[in-house]
Amino acid sequence: MPRFNDHIEQAKKNFRFLSIINQTAPTHFDWQVTTCFYTALHLVNAHLEKGGNMQFRNHSAVKHVISPFSNIAALKMPPEEYACYESLFSLSRRARYLINDKDGHLESADAFFTYDKHLAKSIRHLDKIAQYFTKLYDFDFPEINVKCSHLNQSNIKFFKVT
Repeated sequence: MPRFNDHIEQAKKNFRFLSIINQTAPTHFDWQVTTCFYTALHLVNAHLEKGGNMQFRNHSAVKHVISPFSNIAALKMPPEEYACYESLFSLSRRARYLINDKDGHLESADAFFTYDKHLAKSIRHLDKIAQYFTKLYDFDFPEINVKCSHLNQSNIKFFKVT
């Protein structure tokens, strides 16, 4: 069973990978958005393991436990960070399945592609989540360089916009 540090190391590995694909394949927004989500997922899984010795195999169980409305006070995330996680989940589904479940378009015949603006949202959300967990558990997270035309440097800590 993965431990807290295992999830943190995987999150850092994913974060470094995000930098690599951003620099070498900058128009592959779908893979970058997906990597943002899986980085956040490992941070959340580290939190679940550390705070409650919990492991889950599906996203809905994870979201239920970390929800601000959860009955498990030690594991719930603040509303803003939880909203970031939910948004990352939706953005990654868009990237992976070409659907837009945010606006209820699950039955649409249209394909919903992922663009630079979605990457910018994903980076802002991941940065907010990373700031929360690094402060909560007092660990370091690397800063990486990213190219993203819809992103500015304000209010982000772990990304340097180039």
